[in-house]
Amino acid sequence: MGVYFNPSNASFRQAKNSRIYVDKTKLIEYLNDRLSTEDKCLAVSHARRFGKSHAAGMIDAYYSLGCDSTELFDGTKISESADYKKYMNKYNVIHLDIASVWDFHKEDLVESIKERVCKDFKKKYNDTLDYSQDLYLLIQEIYEITDTQFVIIIDEWDCVIRNSDNKELVHEYLQFLHSLFKSEESKSFLALAYITG
Repeated sequence: MGVYFNPSNASFRQAKNSRIYVDKTKLIEYLNDRLSTEDKCLAVSHARRFGKSHAAGMIDAYYSLGCDSTELFDGTKISESADYKKYMNKYNVIHLDIASVWDFHKEDLVESIKERVCKDFKKKYNDTLDYSQDLYLLIQEIYEITDTQFVIIIDEWDCVIRNSDNKELVHEYLQFLHSLFKSEESKSFLALAYITG
């Protein structure tokens, strides 16, 4: 269980424990229908305070191998689905909040993202991986070792586009996203992408 790689269900647990909780777990049924299909990349764009980040935490809790979320989802709307437990906590998950990285790493954003994710990878795989590779190649390597696909969640993906005039940085960042979602390697390792912005 890491911060970025296979996160815990703490975010969703906090949301469920709040005084005002709205059950949006039917979204998971929608996502399950798109796992490992041509429609596996979803971008959610809506006004602030719509619940996009809340949903991202729920998606972590449902798919992440880093936790057991049975008790959190029992009794929710998704628990009424026939495939409710089929996909629960069965995927490697990477969850990135680009806005929080951007605040401190405006010039080395992509490298900083890689460093943060690799720090979590090292907790699990020590020095068995070639960390000199690009992140998408590391993900492919983990997929080849584990035969477990990835769910990638990126919150505030467009933060860089909105806030930077540096065309080289924007281009590098877009190439990074392309490698995660549209590269030849991602056809095998990516089960689902959920991005908000």
